[in-house]
Amino acid sequence: MNKEMTAVLVTGIFLAGMVGAAYAIPVNVANLYGTATANQASWGAYYPSLAIDEDNTTRWIIGDHGTTSNPNWLVVDLGAGFAVNSIDLYWDDPVADGAWTGYTTNYNVYYGLNGTDWTLAGSGQFVDGTGNLSDVTDHFAFSSSGQDMQYVKYEVDGGSHWSSIGEIRVFADDGSMPSPVPEPATMLLFGTGLIGLVGWKKQEDR
Repeated sequence: MNKEMTAVLVTGIFLAGMVGAAYAIPVNVANLYGTATANQASWGAYYPSLAIDEDNTTRWIIGDHGTTSNPNWLVVDLGAGFAVNSIDLYWDDPVADGAWTGYTTNYNVYYGLNGTDWTLAGSGQFVDGTGNLSDVTDHFAFSSSGQDMQYVKYEVDGGSHWSSIGEIRVFADDGSMPSPVPEPATMLLFGTGLIGLVGWKKQEDR
């Protein structure tokens, strides 16, 4: 391999590394850092924590119907503020044998910074028997720069089924990815290499 080809490859690898570092991959901060609480005791062992355990085969359940005047809710505290890219809900069927096919759950999803003041992200209705374990049943997307929040509230205010959810996933950049701005030492090394290549090229052209 000649020196010119080597120079091109080195430059390409460096630039590719810079581009790769510029795109952080959102992670599920609800599972990594969150804690979940609910407005009343769970039905059996279907605890709030099961809604953020990243396991679609588990779920949170409260054994009664929420209403508009007295909704049931589950709040996820992310532990700190994040610029959230999206919130995904996974419903699935609580009973695999289809015993509750056609039952409905009306829900709202809110977010906020202090656990008191809430902004509505969206609403919907789950219908039993219409999904599977791997389905994202509802998806709430925010701007590319993310929406600041620390708390996410899932609220059930109607329907024919008990209050429940399979999984709540909150995606954000948690800061663990490399910075898109190259470190000074890296830039110095790259600059030194370019100067050397230019000098070598001038000598070759003489």
